[in-house]
Amino acid sequence: MVQTQMSQVAKKLLVCDLDNTLYDWVGFFVPSFYAMVDKAVEIIGCDRDALLDDLKAVHQRHHDSEHPFSLLETSIVRERFTGKSMDEVARLLDPAFHAYNSTRKKTLKLHPGIPEALDQLNRSGVRVVAHTESKLYAIVSRFRLLGLTNSFSRIYCRERSISQHLGVGTDDKFLEDFPMNRVVELSKHQTKPNVDVLLEICSREGVRPSSSAYVGDSMARDMLMAKQAGVFAIWAAYGAKHDPKEYNKLVRISHWTTEDVRREKSLKLAAEQVRPDFVARGSFSEVLPVILLGNNGSRDVHSDARASHSR
Repeated sequence: MVQTQMSQVAKKLLVCDLDNTLYDWVGFFVPSFYAMVDKAVEIIGCDRDALLDDLKAVHQRHHDSEHPFSLLETSIVRERFTGKSMDEVARLLDPAFHAYNSTRKKTLKLHPGIPEALDQLNRSGVRVVAHTESKLYAIVSRFRLLGLTNSFSRIYCRERSISQHLGVGTDDKFLEDFPMNRVVELSKHQTKPNVDVLLEICSREGVRPSSSAYVGDSMARDMLMAKQAGVFAIWAAYGAKHDPKEYNKLVRISHWTTEDVRREKSLKLAAEQVRPDFVARGSFSEVLPVILLGNNGSRDVHSDARASHSR
């Protein structure tokens, strides 16, 4: 571990992306979601592809692939259980929700060295905040499971979903033991790579952009935003690698619309000129010398960036 005093830190603020930077989001969400789908198909007795199409439509309606209990909003479920209350339907489909949760417990894991690195940064006087496009309830669930609640002084996430199922979305009990005083919910318009959002985060935290760093796995969103904001850009290259088969399964049920796909292509084109200031190839802990001592090492960030655009 890098040893440093509070007065010696090179960067006073680290804004940290979550999904794929701290854990493999695709690697846990896809198998968990499809475990739920397969169990639901078994219970309902419906066509699997038809249910997947239905779920995608729900996700697009809410613009959220992790919309709470999306299964309950599908046309197939509503037609299959006509006349039953939502609570009755939820009980009948509980094995499907259990399949999701049990698979998530097995597959949602922090990347190696994450707890130790975050602890080192906090003890060294670096202000560490989280910034994610995932919505509130998803983040609260993941923070609880991963033990991350006390690792960040503030959490910037998308505003909570509106859901009337099982109290989630309207029931404060779900959040009563979570430090909501440290949460800032961003509107659906404040998405990456919105430079104003990152500048607002720096301002709220009382740290100049030049004294801040951003670490994330996406060149088109995280690095593009950081560079345009004048924040030190750390590319988590280790988090940008996904199993193609799992990724295709994600696309199958994603909330992405044609407009979203078009925007993503545009962002990728813009990001082709982006060069991160540092590349963490193997693990998150590689950011420690950079944040604490200002040691950029001898990494060829240009070749790393070119490699990312070629994938």
